[in-house]
Amino acid sequence: MSTPSPLYHLVYQSTATTFMTESQLEELLTKARATNTANSLTGVLLYSNGDIMQVLEGEQEMVQHIYEKIRQDIRHRDVSTLADGQIQRRNFSQWSMGFKAVDPADFMHLAGYLNVSKPNYLKSHGRVADSMLHDLLSTFVQDEIIRL
Repeated sequence: MSTPSPLYHLVYQSTATTFMTESQLEELLTKARATNTANSLTGVLLYSNGDIMQVLEGEQEMVQHIYEKIRQDIRHRDVSTLADGQIQRRNFSQWSMGFKAVDPADFMHLAGYLNVSKPNYLKSHGRVADSMLHDLLSTFVQDEIIRL
């Protein structure tokens, strides 16, 4: 009997190369949910006028594999890792991929809190503390997830 792999999470932010319509988001989420279910991944996707923030949770190898596909996806630009590492538990276990269309002001509040768009942010501050960011995002989406 093998020991289960530790849980791993990755949080990233990116910008969509084109504005996504509701039907495009629905199609993206349908595919993401099927892929995530098949690979025992969970998470949440926040979208606001082309700005994206996503959390992926699961086995490290699979999370990193999916993230690499996202990094190479031509629908994304300026992909930045905000946090990654082992976690004790899934914060988004009930969603193969939860989704929330976020008001631009709320998204800017999160992005402003993280300061990720400022020059040299990652160089001067390193990645945001994993547990702090994971908890912040979990609190932000709690009871607000919209299922398409």
